[in-house]
Amino acid sequence: MLIPLARGISVLMPNAPKFYPYCICMYIAGEQRAVIDFGAGQKAFNEIDIKSIELGFFTHNHPDHTHSAVLFKHSSLYAAKEEEQSYQSEKDYLDLRGFEYWNLYMPGKALPEPPDATLQNPDIPVEPGFVKIDLAGTITDGQQIELGRGIRMTAIHLPGHSIGHYGFYFEKEGILFGGDIDTTRAGPWYGDGCSNVGQFINSVERIKEINPGTYASSHRRPLTENIIPSLEAYIQVLLDRENRVYDLLKQPHSIEELASYHLAFNYNMFSMEDFWEMMYAYHHVQHLMEIGAVVEVAPGIFQQA
Repeated sequence: MLIPLARGISVLMPNAPKFYPYCICMYIAGEQRAVIDFGAGQKAFNEIDIKSIELGFFTHNHPDHTHSAVLFKHSSLYAAKEEEQSYQSEKDYLDLRGFEYWNLYMPGKALPEPPDATLQNPDIPVEPGFVKIDLAGTITDGQQIELGRGIRMTAIHLPGHSIGHYGFYFEKEGILFGGDIDTTRAGPWYGDGCSNVGQFINSVERIKEINPGTYASSHRRPLTENIIPSLEAYIQVLLDRENRVYDLLKQPHSIEELASYHLAFNYNMFSMEDFWEMMYAYHHVQHLMEIGAVVEVAPGIFQQA
């Protein structure tokens, strides 16, 4: 379903009761027609003239944002410079997702093959696993993209969720598409190897400074009211987890011990949650060490400074 936000700018909602393994995408009808993200699914993309899309942009390289890009082989596709190689190389993609840490934190357990098996769905036009995507070029922070008919968008680097996570700002219309900074009640997701707690906090602050009139994102309907409070409640989930980690580290803990407290996932929806708990704990410890609040008192053992 297309929801207009301004003249020539709409969000494309997935044709599904739950957004994952889909994402909300954007459709821009300028002189050059463009799409931002490709996870809405085949049914949703049937609502637009796919062959008319000249340009496509990825917010980041997660499978729920890329799986329908195979429908746009005629389009020129662009992604973050920071993640460029992950679209070409399976190893770089797996490293981006953090699977280089699997054997360290999940010893004796086989990595699910493929790790994104939840994408298996008739509406999703690719099989789970790495899919190479040929890019026409890359985007960088502050880059302005003219689409014609008075529509201009600016690429905004918003790392933390992933190293090359980007939003897109339509300044004249006051619309910001923030990708997976999605203000959902579950709070921020930062389970990749390249995720970063400090960067996530800074990215939310950057959005607050922009102060858009309309805030669209990947897994929640667009907001036109209470945008700043929604962003603050969202990042508070991350801050509450960090405070809990810090409190636990009154006593020495390993990453594995911290993860056993289930900082983020108290349900079993995906096969990856135990691993993501490890990654969340790892990223919080790294951030606390960066700000001088925690030290490594023995190899792999951490405590308050």
